[in-house]
Amino acid sequence: MNHESRFHRTASALAILALPLAYANVGLALIAINWDLAAFSDAARGFQLVVSHPYGAELTRWSMLTDMLGFYLLLVPLALVLWRWQKENSPQFANLVTLAGLGYLFFGALGAAILAVVMPEQIYAYAQATTADPAVHKAIFLAFKSAIYDGVWDTLNPLLAGVWWIGSGFLLRHKYRALAWATIVLGVFELLREVKIGPIALIGLAVYFVLAPIWAAWVGVALLRSRE
Repeated sequence: MNHESRFHRTASALAILALPLAYANVGLALIAINWDLAAFSDAARGFQLVVSHPYGAELTRWSMLTDMLGFYLLLVPLALVLWRWQKENSPQFANLVTLAGLGYLFFGALGAAILAVVMPEQIYAYAQATTADPAVHKAIFLAFKSAIYDGVWDTLNPLLAGVWWIGSGFLLRHKYRALAWATIVLGVFELLREVKIGPIALIGLAVYFVLAPIWAAWVGVALLRSRE
């Protein structure tokens, strides 16, 4: 087996492994907030639910770590393989699309890594603080959460991921038609999150959480079959 084939198989395996890790991220977050979906739109409520959970800090830490791996870092090799496929049709456009994709993956992973450290620390500090201190730790928690969730994950990343997925879909449509159209649909719903209108953004987020891990595993399987 040559080095290229080994890299392709590794990229495929990591993309398939990313699926359960991505869903674990969502599951751990829901457990931490006691399955209260209203907490996703009310950060202060979410904080109170997490700090009241006996394992809230560790659930939050592992939720962020699985998010970093399942939605982002494990897909970096896959993005590079997709770039190899895409540049056969349009090298310059493939470069631009892949740059957007790598930006989405690295910025997303960076945000998750930051929150994996900051949020559990503030939860522990809040629980152990004196009467005058809890409000400070809550404010730090909410400030970092807003910066990453609202600034990176809900503003920058939907744009980068939308460009990546829509562009990738168009470049792959002659080779993998069904996968290409699923990729375009995922990209469109991701861009809908930029609208910032409650129900529309919420639908886009729901589609992202459900479809993005399936898409990654689907590409991984397609890659394995192509090497065979």
